[in-house]
Amino acid sequence: MSVDYPIFTVPYLTEEAGREYPCTSEMERAAILCLSEAKRKKGGFLSGAEKISCIARLYYPFWIVPWNDKCIVVDGLDMISSNIRHYEAPDVLEFTEALRRSSSSPKPFINTLKRHIQTFQKFKSSRKVAFRGIIFDESLLRSFSSILNEAEEVEADDRSRLPFAPTLISREEAEDRSKHLIEEWNLLNDEVESLHYAIEVLNLESEHHKEKISIEINEIRREYDERISKTRKLVDKSIKGLTREMEREKSRVERDFRRRLDRLERERSRVEDRIETLSISLRRAVEARRRQKSRYPKRSTTRIDSRISKYRDNIQVLKRRLTELKRMEDDARREMQRRIREIEEKYQGAINEELEKLRVLEEARRRELSEKSELISQIDQLSSSIESHIRGLMERKADEMESLERRALPFRFEGTSLVGIPFYMSVFESSRRVRVEVYPPMIAKGYKGLLQRIKRVFFSFSLESRIGLLLNQRYPDLSKEVFFKVKDIISSNISFKSRILEVGRANNLLNSPDFANSIVKGVVELEREGWINGDEAHRLIRMYAGG
Repeated sequence: MSVDYPIFTVPYLTEEAGREYPCTSEMERAAILCLSEAKRKKGGFLSGAEKISCIARLYYPFWIVPWNDKCIVVDGLDMISSNIRHYEAPDVLEFTEALRRSSSSPKPFINTLKRHIQTFQKFKSSRKVAFRGIIFDESLLRSFSSILNEAEEVEADDRSRLPFAPTLISREEAEDRSKHLIEEWNLLNDEVESLHYAIEVLNLESEHHKEKISIEINEIRREYDERISKTRKLVDKSIKGLTREMEREKSRVERDFRRRLDRLERERSRVEDRIETLSISLRRAVEARRRQKSRYPKRSTTRIDSRISKYRDNIQVLKRRLTELKRMEDDARREMQRRIREIEEKYQGAINEELEKLRVLEEARRRELSEKSELISQIDQLSSSIESHIRGLMERKADEMESLERRALPFRFEGTSLVGIPFYMSVFESSRRVRVEVYPPMIAKGYKGLLQRIKRVFFSFSLESRIGLLLNQRYPDLSKEVFFKVKDIISSNISFKSRILEVGRANNLLNSPDFANSIVKGVVELEREGWINGDEAHRLIRMYAGG
């Protein structure tokens, strides 16, 4: 039956760089025979001896499904499965519709933002998403990168001749499972776009309201500027009038009190002059009395003494009057200052009332502008917080998308293809059971340096250990996760066991015409390099090549 899809394969055995001689296909088969013989149970008291009934070189199927310029690897035996968690984003449509419903005015819009401040802080829910058969493990994907770099396409005529292990997943099923991954990626991408749309609507509605508020702010500022300008002109005019009236009243008061002070000052001046005149007369009288006493000691001074006493009494009376006049002047000045302060306070109160008209308008303007600016500030804070939460979810979704993208390898295939990875299967039969051993792809190590290091103890190792030093796991992770589990499928899946044994027996190397010659050549090469001794070589040739 023809095969209508490309098939790629890799060699079973590659060689370590610097290996002394090539590891031939005969040596490869002989080494597998050695491993099988080492694992064959030789029989004992309770169990019968096994025989190797089949050694077959089969191919493990992996489907390669293209995705853009990459490819998804699907396990053809369906042994591998992986799970991820899909985190469901909040309802973007409900959020955007709520924003639009509240577009009539800023306050309902702000209330909507407040209601949704927690909406995008975390995902709404999560669910498990299973990817059966798809290679997800990064170490396995690294192995497949190496495999696809080495893979060569099989000629179309040779495709149907390759002995594949029974494929449990058809090409259509592999494409469906890959489609499941792609759909999950598309769903994540849709969610990212949906979240991006939420940001667009949020920013659009926020800018719409901020623009409306800015227009209102400009209108408020314009209206108040006009009212304040008109009021300021009226207030300035009123203040000028009040100031003039105040100055007139102050002038009248100062004029009245100045008249009183002038009268008091004139009287005070007259009293001071009179005191000065009396003081001179007093001094003259005192001097006259002194002269009379000096000239006429016995003459009476009664008349002069009377005059001196009169002068002194008059001076005392005038001084009391002078003190009284000064007090009256001081009282008049204080009264004038008090009256002036009263006038100033009265008019300053009236001026303040006029200025209050301006202050009230300016305060009203400040308050209204502050309220509008506060609305913008609230919109900015709330929308920025929500946008930050949304972007956080977008980043996590982008990480999930990137994680899925990393599950696709950067190799371009035109259509779904099959990659066959060769492995050997040995079938052991005894009277009680049939069992299988699997040998995944190997790398042949160099022998000279190794044998020189452990030459003395080399042949104390078992045959299996020595061949294990020659053949190392080429893809350790793939061997562990895939090939070594083939035996588990054979044990648990009776149908698969029957089918793979049928394929193996149909391609049994033990029955091939050139097997004997191939084994002889390979055993000789193993002995020549020193991996087996002469007795082991003779026994293998005798048992399996009839020599």
